[in-house]
Amino acid sequence: MTRKLFILYLLTFMVCGVGLAQQLPPLVAQQGYADLVLINGKIVSMDDRSIVPNTPGNIYQAMAIKGKRIMALGTNAEMRRLAGPKTRFTDMGNRTVIPGLVQTHYHLFGAAARTYGPRVGLVDKSVKLTVVAETTAEATARKIRDTIINAIQVRRIPKGQWITVDLQEGPQNRRGTTYTWLYLGTINRRQFESGTEDYPVLVKTGLQGVFNAAAIEAFEEEFPDWAESTSLENRPSGGIDGYAAVPEIGGLTFEFWWKDEPIEKLAMALELQGQEVITKGITTVATRILYPSVIRAYNLLNRQMRMPHRLAYYMESQRGSFFNLKSIHEFYKGTGAPWTDHASGGEMLWLNGMCNEVWDSIYNEVCMGPDMPNVSAEIKARERCPAPGTKPWESFREAIVHGWRPVQGHATSSHGARLYIQMLEQAMEEANFSVEYMRNLRTTLEHNILLGNVPEIMEKIKKYGIIINVNAGMLRDVPENIKDYGEELRKFAMPLKTWINDGVRVSFEAAGTDFWNPIYTLVTRKIELRQPVGAPPSAGRGETVELLPEEGIDRVTGLKMATTWASEYMMAEDTVGTLEPGKYADFAVLEKDFFTIPIEEIRDLQVIATGLNGEFVYDLYNLDGAN
Repeated sequence: MTRKLFILYLLTFMVCGVGLAQQLPPLVAQQGYADLVLINGKIVSMDDRSIVPNTPGNIYQAMAIKGKRIMALGTNAEMRRLAGPKTRFTDMGNRTVIPGLVQTHYHLFGAAARTYGPRVGLVDKSVKLTVVAETTAEATARKIRDTIINAIQVRRIPKGQWITVDLQEGPQNRRGTTYTWLYLGTINRRQFESGTEDYPVLVKTGLQGVFNAAAIEAFEEEFPDWAESTSLENRPSGGIDGYAAVPEIGGLTFEFWWKDEPIEKLAMALELQGQEVITKGITTVATRILYPSVIRAYNLLNRQMRMPHRLAYYMESQRGSFFNLKSIHEFYKGTGAPWTDHASGGEMLWLNGMCNEVWDSIYNEVCMGPDMPNVSAEIKARERCPAPGTKPWESFREAIVHGWRPVQGHATSSHGARLYIQMLEQAMEEANFSVEYMRNLRTTLEHNILLGNVPEIMEKIKKYGIIINVNAGMLRDVPENIKDYGEELRKFAMPLKTWINDGVRVSFEAAGTDFWNPIYTLVTRKIELRQPVGAPPSAGRGETVELLPEEGIDRVTGLKMATTWASEYMMAEDTVGTLEPGKYADFAVLEKDFFTIPIEEIRDLQVIATGLNGEFVYDLYNLDGAN
């Protein structure tokens, strides 16, 4: 070949190449061909952030994915133009696709311990006993002691063996009676100390309990500040009475009984629980974490690229490590506030702030304060409200002053929220923080069952940009609260539509992995009541009542609270929560169309596939493998 002919061929090739490049869609020229294209779907972006009812945003037929992120959305034809010879196509069969669900408040490490701990060799080695409460605290305490001593003798339990007593509510009692007895110290360790001196004992009812002296001695070998810590968190005599609550009950598991177990075992349990979460369409979770072992295990999964879902976590070490006030001060002063938003943090795991879960409480320990003054002294005595000097107050205040984002404070009731705001303002004044600074922190209040619509409180919530995160399931307890406080309390029962219309940002926490029953409740305001104490389990759904039906919202707004707005809760609105180009390709495929099915059918809605980082990580019908 002559030199002149060679140059002619080369010029021809270059001209053709330039022409082909110019014909490529701009997105392909920039990013390359799509890796995956979902076609024939009803792909609902949920990208409308307004509070206008029934506004889900754009709806598309197809979605193109490049790597871990959404490349584009549009018609089948438009997305096919982004495909190359190696692009996979997955036919959605006209099914509805929504953004991956965001669970804003789920303590999944507890579920992992219960469900998957034994599978990986992590077990509670205590002897288990059960006591059904009598109608009085004194009779119940005697029954607890008699049951323990009888078991020691009959089962020949060796000295030093831990014993756990599950105290169940008696059928004649109002729900929450045993909680009150333990919280107020009406049942305390001294009542069953005699005869149990050689056996560490935990008596627990739900999330509250009490240690005997032997249990305290063993626990304080690991946590020497325990007595001061629990008194600061709960009440001044809590440590003396042996009062034990969430930190102690979980601490026995994660930091005491399992302290010598390889951290890989706990990591495996968390991974298995996460794989179950994914099957429900949940791709992002937020949780407080009390225990250092749980943080170590999640970070191990993250380093090994085994995280099954995204996780934003909130440090709560002052509770799980049983800090005294001095330790709390030194911890938050010395850490340098290493929290971050999602875009600036880890792809799968990021520290998003700090927490002290206990602020006020639930069941019959609400905190109505001056908003419901005309009730009996007995009712007022069991209200749980924080104050300066208590662990909840000082943990939040200290953390805010030293630059942390405060998240997941439990303001179940109106006065609890008022006190939380007072604490915020105290910290702001101490650190000379502006209102704009506080708004940018996006602090959150949790559960909010009886927050109501007290003008002075709601104005401050709007002023400081506080996100209200609601728990629809906890409305089940309100009818019992109304019996205590009177009909005047009814108007406090989660006036959701009013909050939203007033410009307050609201999200909701699912019931574990169930998003559909909470949405149904928030739309219809039909509350499924708890079964009476002692009643046999019901095979179907129980009795329902309506609470403030005028506060019901539309279903699209309900879904925004679990996707679009929920991503704002964990500072991840730039990365997840909606289906938009550039965001992570996290999505859920629904068996039925959430947007058109009868409202009653929403409760049984099923996720049949989940996408995370552009890959199908759950696929019930093998949609992705069909092509």
